[in-house]
Amino acid sequence: MMNEDISWIGLDWGTTQLRCYALNDRGYLIDSVSSKDGINEIKDAKFEETLLAAINPWLKLGKVTPILACGMIGSKNGWLETPYQKMPCNPCDYKQFVRITCNDPRMKIYVIPGVANLKQIDLMRGEETQLAGLLSEMDSAIVCLPGTHCKWAQIKDRKIEKFSTFISGELFDLISNKSMIRYSVNKDGWDNNAFTEGVLSGFKTPELLSNSLFKLRADDLMHDIDHALLRSKLSGLIIGIELAGAKDYFKEQNVQLIGEPVLNNLYSIALSLLKVETSAYDASQITLSGLKYGFNSMQKYLGLEQKGNNG
Repeated sequence: MMNEDISWIGLDWGTTQLRCYALNDRGYLIDSVSSKDGINEIKDAKFEETLLAAINPWLKLGKVTPILACGMIGSKNGWLETPYQKMPCNPCDYKQFVRITCNDPRMKIYVIPGVANLKQIDLMRGEETQLAGLLSEMDSAIVCLPGTHCKWAQIKDRKIEKFSTFISGELFDLISNKSMIRYSVNKDGWDNNAFTEGVLSGFKTPELLSNSLFKLRADDLMHDIDHALLRSKLSGLIIGIELAGAKDYFKEQNVQLIGEPVLNNLYSIALSLLKVETSAYDASQITLSGLKYGFNSMQKYLGLEQKGNNG
């Protein structure tokens, strides 16, 4: 790999990981590197030093390489806090990108801002780039992005029309690792029937969440139930309750899933129980597609701007 071939660099810089992509002028991936240098690991605001440690071999003396970044790097705890776009909006509008000032003259860094839902009091940062990745395939969609903070979004005519956040992944982590219930779900393994039971119960009676959670512990103490089975049921309960809250999104349309394969599969199973069809996209791949979408829009805008200045 020669750094002369690199036209631009994409960054997916989140809370726990940094993923870097080197691309040529046709958008083909030339090289990539990842590390655990998420923003939570950066000490003394050494963001530039951390980035250079990852991508320095891709940079050439005397050449300015544009870099487009998404994720928590633009958050309050990131390199530079960027203002949120107001919904409805195109998920990756170059005119909203924010320039980061850095010391190394070889880098010209832009950050894709997150999106704010002022009506429902909600925020996303990073997921907007994944939604942009879908725009190469469709103009409108209902999208579910499973994860620590699961997002449900509606894209209409290439704009984010609405979205909602459910902290399902974080809730599962807290309950299974911090609560009293952890003693009953502390075994790896999987039971599809228990997961299905949990999904249907959570979806049908979400108002009984607190009661349903305690029943997991009681069932263990009273009947010595296998902990892997109860862990599967806990996962199903939490996802089922989320689906009850998100049902207005998928009541009439198929759902596009963007996440890690394991989570995509769980949500696909859960939604199939409700007779909802799904298509799945890998989160890393669709993020890269979104970065390409954003960079192409930036290139197009700059070209039009230059043409206007020359005309």
